[in-house]
Amino acid sequence: MKLNDTITTYDIAEALQGESGKFEVTSPNGERYFVTCQAGHSISSLEWAGNEPNLQPFLIRKVAQPITTEGRNRRSAA
Repeated sequence: MKLNDTITTYDIAEALQGESGKFEVTSPNGERYFVTCQAGHSISSLEWAGNEPNLQPFLIRKVAQPITTEGRNRRSAA
């Protein structure tokens, strides 16, 4: 994804597979989360904790690119 791109998905782990950077994830009921991804790492488990099935998609927006300095990977920055 490019910076500020927004997608909708029912499966956050699948949507962010292979991505790197910081992402704002908004749940169907409006809760916001920030997820930081690194290339080569994966989300091993991410499950919907509600009692009802997830019938509405999540929104994912890329809010920052990863920063690499002197061979070291630092946390994402805007």
